Amino acid sequence: MSKLSDYAKKRDAARTNEPFGGEPESPKATLRGRFVMHQHAATNLHWDLRLEIDGVLTSFAVPKGPSLDPEVKHLAVHTEDHPIEYLDFEDVIPDGNYGAGPMIVWDRGTVAYLEGPAHEEIARGKIDFFLRGQKLRGRFALVKLKKEKSQWLLFKKKDAYATGASTNQLDRSVLSGMRVTELVDREERERRFLAQVAKSGPKRAVASHPVTAIVPSMGSLDDWEGRPDDFVDVEMTGARVLVTKNAGAVRIESIGWGRSDVSVDLGPLCPELVRAAESLPLSSFVLEGELLVFDDHGYADISLLRSRAADEGAPLDLSLSVHDALGIGAYDVRSLPLEARRRLVVDLLPDPGFLRPANAFRGDGKDAVAFAKEHRLVGVVMKRAKEAYRIESEWRSVRVTSPNLESIASSNVLRKRDVTITNPNKILFPAVKATKADLARYYEAVAPFLLPYLHARPVALVRYPDGVDGTSFFQWNPPPAMPDWVRTVIVQGEEKSLRGFLLHDVRSLRYVANLAAIPLHMLAYRTSAPHEADFATVDFDVDLSTLANAVTLAQHLRSLLSESGLRGYPKTSGQSGLHVLIPLGPGQSFETARALADLLGRALVDRFPEIATMERVVKKRGAKVYVDTGQTGPSRTIVAPYSVRAVPTACVSTPLVWSEVTPDLSPEKWTIATVPARLARDGDPMSSLLTDRPDLGAAIEKLAALL
Repeated sequence: MSKLSDYAKKRDAARTNEPFGGEPESPKATLRGRFVMHQHAATNLHWDLRLEIDGVLTSFAVPKGPSLDPEVKHLAVHTEDHPIEYLDFEDVIPDGNYGAGPMIVWDRGTVAYLEGPAHEEIARGKIDFFLRGQKLRGRFALVKLKKEKSQWLLFKKKDAYATGASTNQLDRSVLSGMRVTELVDREERERRFLAQVAKSGPKRAVASHPVTAIVPSMGSLDDWEGRPDDFVDVEMTGARVLVTKNAGAVRIESIGWGRSDVSVDLGPLCPELVRAAESLPLSSFVLEGELLVFDDHGYADISLLRSRAADEGAPLDLSLSVHDALGIGAYDVRSLPLEARRRLVVDLLPDPGFLRPANAFRGDGKDAVAFAKEHRLVGVVMKRAKEAYRIESEWRSVRVTSPNLESIASSNVLRKRDVTITNPNKILFPAVKATKADLARYYEAVAPFLLPYLHARPVALVRYPDGVDGTSFFQWNPPPAMPDWVRTVIVQGEEKSLRGFLLHDVRSLRYVANLAAIPLHMLAYRTSAPHEADFATVDFDVDLSTLANAVTLAQHLRSLLSESGLRGYPKTSGQSGLHVLIPLGPGQSFETARALADLLGRALVDRFPEIATMERVVKKRGAKVYVDTGQTGPSRTIVAPYSVRAVPTACVSTPLVWSEVTPDLSPEKWTIATVPARLARDGDPMSSLLTDRPDLGAAIEKLAALL
């Protein structure tokens, strides 16, 4: 039985915002992995401990939460396994769903199993494990109650991390910094914070926050006139970085010290930090800090990022210590004194958290230098409390050792570039026994024809990890440890911003095929012009009618377009309907595109009222073709030409010539098995869709006269 079958049975993928993942590819003997502790305000407030074991998250509901006191043992109820994607889940589960209510990532980190592979520990009824989280550290145990099927006890074991302290005050998410009660009011929290920033008197930036990082002068304490209110930051063996969030999109980029002036995109190597920056209740900012990766003894060692470069998703203990705020929302705060900028950092970030405020020494720096020497740290950086952020700042760096960012830069280039299809014999299309490997081979074969439509165009994926007869879910946001060469872009949805994929080469197609992403849904704009529509769409939905009626309507649409000086490009939907895409040329707004589509749709309904309708309510349509013009919009998608559809026969949304659009049209014959040969023989009949340059103004005038 599927490990995630109980999870899927309790949830409706169409109604919940929770992630749905596939089965782990093969059993693994888990000795080390990741964990998350959620705080969940469902019917009752409780905690959920989820441990990575054999490719899923083994979950325990903990009504009273964790304790750091070894004398306190709390009930933990073993519940259904969760998909690994739940590591990053923090949201409000909508009303009417199982577990409805807000859920925060209360803690997250790595777990090591101390008495053999995790599945063997579970079988013995005792799990002895070591957590390295932002809040929970040290040895813990889960012990099964003998007479109970699912009841265990969770408790802290005696070690250096054991205390009698309560965790009640640690009530904020380590990602967003919000309490579980605040999650439903994210926009209000952002508004209040920006109002607070405005009162501090910063400049309002014209556009984004262009940043030139300060490079401290090298020196010693002897030539530094220390003041009591100076900030002295301890520099560990980390990477100095800028974290930039712009309209929801996050980038983490290293900035060098002195001669080590190497800029490296570190975001792909630390998706936990990217996710935390995305979760903060602020849509744009620029922060400066130090990215830290800790070894098993608690020492910072940035070279450990190499392990993740060589092994995608390798568990790491990492965080980002934030020293400064340079931009907050639309405000350039570099003109504020450092002490004011530090207060903004403290107010914005959770502590503890993946992005947390840096702890600074105050004074002349002598204590900080002694601390750095004692703990084998790189050194210290001394800063004036009253100083603005400017290139001629008096920052002074006193070194103890030297970091080596070049090693990370080169290892970021040792990164794996190939895509191995895991579980290649997994059957995705049962009627034709087509596998995940077959899907990947198909997308490779049609890549020269498919990629031009996807170039620089946001794509939403729909994943079918257990095949087209199993559970499916939209994949808007990147999965954990996604390779850096798979690019993404922020898409402004109707209710919130999402992250779409940019599929630009064969390798990225293989990557999404390996995710069992079957249909590829694209938007009608390029990332270079997000407010301009390349084409309008008329979708003939024949769910309650016949394809022959859709053909009649499509051919009449062709005539209307031809008489007005426009062209339409037909394609099968890959299921039962037809699509007609109408090129608009550059510079056209979505309002114009939608108006054109609506005008054409109404003309078809007026001409053929007995077979066509634009009624959105399904029950009111009757046995008519639904002429859907609503797919033309900045956040509305249409299945891409040559995309596979999630039907048991592996049909493809296939562009046609108009002579093929006849009452005896049989879309079922165009599948992953037949379309590559068709393309090799006949080429792409839709190839000029994106190069047509119609005179749209003249065409609309003619169309209006015709109607």
